[in-house]
Amino acid sequence: MIKAAVLVSTYNGEKYLREQLDSILKQKDVEVSLFIRDDGSSDETKNILTEYSQKFSNVNIDFAENVGVGNSFMNLLYSVPDTFDYYSLADQDDIWEENKIIEAVKLLDGKLLYGSNQECVDKFGNSMGLRYGEDTFIHLTPVSILECNMIAGCTMVLTNKFFRLLTEEEHRPTPALLRNRIHDVWIAMVASLYDGIVYDSRSFIKYRQHENNVVGAKSSFAKRLKERTKKIKHAEYRNGRSLLAKEIVEKFPEAAEKYPLIGICSQAKTCKGKNRILKNSKELRSYTKEGRFGFFVKVTLGLF
Repeated sequence: MIKAAVLVSTYNGEKYLREQLDSILKQKDVEVSLFIRDDGSSDETKNILTEYSQKFSNVNIDFAENVGVGNSFMNLLYSVPDTFDYYSLADQDDIWEENKIIEAVKLLDGKLLYGSNQECVDKFGNSMGLRYGEDTFIHLTPVSILECNMIAGCTMVLTNKFFRLLTEEEHRPTPALLRNRIHDVWIAMVASLYDGIVYDSRSFIKYRQHENNVVGAKSSFAKRLKERTKKIKHAEYRNGRSLLAKEIVEKFPEAAEKYPLIGICSQAKTCKGKNRILKNSKELRSYTKEGRFGFFVKVTLGLF
């Protein structure tokens, strides 16, 4: 039987955690081992995890210090054995269909990374429809993912080959980058360098939307304002795209050479780099629908 490791990073997730863990443990046609890293919870999450680890021999728990969602997921990825056929990432508050992993396995067929649509549900589990409609174009190239990643971490399934590539010491992103651009963007970017993503327009998870989402399908005005305020106050949260491009070039130089615009975006702090980015403004803005003037200001002020 196919062996799959499911990775979950938890943080104060007591409200919906049991329902999610139960749904993961009910996967069909796959032997699941669950690896959970708790990122310093202060609610009942730790007690719930302890209960599950005592009840199920295939549930492994690491109670760790708070490092943020991006670093927490990647640290968990580095800690899991390389003996599984597939590796799947999961949020703490969703609900999985029982065939989520096996349907991903069927589609991978030589690719490195599977990602899918999501059925959005409210906090009570009531359907709000698919996140992406039939007419939505899903970006799967390195440049488009750099600008606008649409492959959600909570849908990702990785092959063993891709897992080994990601976890090699020389390929690991810095903690600073993962505080700025979280794990799913990094994973999608690396897979895209090798044309390694398969996207499924179907959904096999119920993607719960609630007031405490770290990342959600739609951000409220208040959340967007909070994010912009954070970037104004803290320099380490700025320049996300150029920092991501720079680390991709550094960690995967040969693969990145095939995408010259990634190299250009990595040089956003130099005058020459800014000029070259602005010359490619039309393509870069096409993924985000940014206005020309706003993009110009972002690049010239060193905020790209």
